[in-house]
Amino acid sequence: MGWKKKNQEMTKTIIVDSDALIALSLSTDSNHDRAVKISKNWSERGYTFIFPNTMILEAMTSLKRAKNEPKIAHLINKQFLSKNAFSVLYIDEEIQIKAGNLFDKTDSKKNTPFDAVVAASAEIIGAEAIFSFDKWYQKLGFKLAKL
Repeated sequence: MGWKKKNQEMTKTIIVDSDALIALSLSTDSNHDRAVKISKNWSERGYTFIFPNTMILEAMTSLKRAKNEPKIAHLINKQFLSKNAFSVLYIDEEIQIKAGNLFDKTDSKKNTPFDAVVAASAEIIGAEAIFSFDKWYQKLGFKLAKL
């Protein structure tokens, strides 16, 4: 299901980064237990988790290549294709330009264009927090979804 920016005033939202999706999907991930607790906590408080489409692609790529977990990558893909497992925010020109400007300001090789898309998405839709274990978002002034 695609999530439209116009819905932002009707729901409390959290933008999800690929590291959180990987942690939720991979029981051997060092952040798995914490990610499950965070997800449950914010869900019970009525928050909607919004997944930028580029983040889903990044998570699938990382699971398949870096984590050597192609089955989990393909499971996420099947969930995405079912159109009811994720509330997906499709990246548009406004988000891409804001992300490009954010990315242009970082010198760290840790901060990728994908991270910049997550931050730009959170800003543009007015998300309450970002579900990630990456501290860069806090440096940009965003709140991380925590317990």
